[in-house]
Amino acid sequence: MRKAVDTVFRYLAILQCIPAHPARKSTARILAELRERDPEFDVSARSMQRSLEHLSGRFPITCETVGRTNHWYWIDSHAMTQLPAMTEHTAFALRLANEYLRPLMPPATLRLLDSYFQHANRLLKGSALGRWANRTRIVSRGPTLTPPPVREDVQRAVYDALLNKRLLEINYRSRSQGRPQKVTLNPLGLVFRETVAYLVATAWNYPDVRHYALHRMSKAQLLNQPARTPPGFRLASHIKDELRFSYPLASDKISLRVAVSPEVAEHLAERRLSGDQRITRQTVDRVLVEARVADTQELRWWLLGFGSAVEVLSPAPLREEFAAQARAMQAMYVAKGPS
Repeated sequence: MRKAVDTVFRYLAILQCIPAHPARKSTARILAELRERDPEFDVSARSMQRSLEHLSGRFPITCETVGRTNHWYWIDSHAMTQLPAMTEHTAFALRLANEYLRPLMPPATLRLLDSYFQHANRLLKGSALGRWANRTRIVSRGPTLTPPPVREDVQRAVYDALLNKRLLEINYRSRSQGRPQKVTLNPLGLVFRETVAYLVATAWNYPDVRHYALHRMSKAQLLNQPARTPPGFRLASHIKDELRFSYPLASDKISLRVAVSPEVAEHLAERRLSGDQRITRQTVDRVLVEARVADTQELRWWLLGFGSAVEVLSPAPLREEFAAQARAMQAMYVAKGPS
């Protein structure tokens, strides 16, 4: 019992000697300070290192290794008085955040959280939740496309502008223009579509909201002037209600009627196109699906993805559009063989 009590007090003394970030202390320095406080503190350097490694699995302390020397510090300055122990569930949430939410976080936040992420990984090692994290994944349909590279200084300036509500000056190369142009932006939000990051913003004093891909920015500079948000603008409404990232072709919805294969019908029975969707079996191999949907470019891409398993019946303009697509593809594949 006496040995266990001594161990607890030794751990508390060690934790009290560790400074808060950004200060650091080497293992040898911590041991020297403990011996200065109590000459009877009889612990070897190797035992001190093991104690620190053990404590780093229970408390938010970590180290930076320079050469062969570890320099220890508290990740959170408030943790020195509260001594909070990270639970496995908190560590699991941090691990998922690091894996799936990292692109959404400002660089300054990531720098602060990196030590937490490392601590969480150490805590989860060999645990049931650690194994759970290794056995679950989120996958997307289609081939995995490599994200376009974004300059680090551009990303930092864009995130800082959003965070601090400041104007941003960028050099931007659009798809239609070969040479970059200088643009002053009012940042309004950041949206990730698949692997591409877009800054939602207005340019200069114009009211229309546009999207600027970060990988097309060759330069970005934070300005001292405050950014201006258009009256009534909400990023969620811009995406969901205005369908701006679905590329709307008309403001009104259309009454879509498509004949689909039984496999596609089963897919749509599980994941409905709309609340008023209706499915009617016509023959063994043909099922009618009807729904009111937004008239967008994304709808066309989605329908084309099913190939011959979907036939657009109406509206008539959309059917003719798909018929023209089919004729063009037939001409392309029939006219000549593979080169």
